[in-house]
Order: sequence, then structure tokens, then C-alpha cells
Amino acid sequence: MDARDIHPKWVVNLVDEPRELYLWLGWSSLAELLEAMTELSTTPNTYFRFTFSESTLASLGELLARVEDCHATPEPYRAHPRQLSVERLASAANEVHQQAQRLQDKLAEPGFAHALAVQKVMAPRAFLDAWATLLRQLGSGRGPHPPLLDCTGEANVSLQWGW
Repeated sequence: MDARDIHPKWVVNLVDEPRELYLWLGWSSLAELLEAMTELSTTPNTYFRFTFSESTLASLGELLARVEDCHATPEPYRAHPRQLSVERLASAANEVHQQAQRLQDKLAEPGFAHALAVQKVMAPRAFLDAWATLLRQLGSGRGPHPPLLDCTGEANVSLQWGW
């Protein structure tokens, strides 16, 4: 499902009860992030190559697929029957955070943005905006902040309405 098709009031709830970890992230924000990451990874650019590991793209894709599964059921608020690995999600978040910092540094270099066509700057900015939105959402619930270390266990995935 495209980020444009997701109502912004849908919230992904990730819960790891034994560790008392409760994360609330916008479904549309997560979808926007994955779309921006995919665009950055596939759009040719002779000045700058930007890629993400397959495991990071797969982890975010798996999270979004489970959220879509929840949404497609008659009871969308019920947790998905299969949990997600907290370690894989934390690793993906750490890589995204590291790449966002790297991209910010690159865009801050004098003359770098001027060397790129306007459409080539839009994808990096969309990625940075989507990641900044998710960081704000993490911060609003006093959630963890990257780098995420010593993350283990499994998390339940569910949907909630409202934000």
C-alpha cells in the first residue's frame, strides 16, 4: 500500500511486554520512509550512490506487510499472529539513522546540492523528512533513540486508530 493511501490516523503499535517497550509509530510515516529508501537505492545518480542493506529493507518491508495483514482483517486492532524480531528492527533503525546522518553531512557540503538536479535532491530530502518524523514519534513516547543497543526478544505488531 502506498503511503498516500494510508490515513495518517493509523498508528502501528509495537509491544515487547517483558522489556516494557511500547512504540507508537505512524503507519503512513513508516511507508513514506520505506518508499524514500527504495527511491534512494534505485534512482541513478552520478554524484552520489546511496544504498541500504537487504536486511534493513526486508525488516521494514516485513513490518509493513504485517501491518497491512492486520488492516485487512475484520479486527484490525488485534495483534498480528506472528511477532517480529526486536533485534532485526533495531538493527534496521540503526542503519537508517547512520545513513540519515551520512546523507545530512553530504548535503551540507558546500556546493553538493547545487551539483544535483532538483529532482535528485528531492529523494534525499524526503528520506530525511520521513526519518525525522519517526524520530519525533519515538521521542514523544519517551521511546528509545538510535543507536539501539542490546535489543532482543520479539514484539507484537498491531494497529490503532488515532494519534
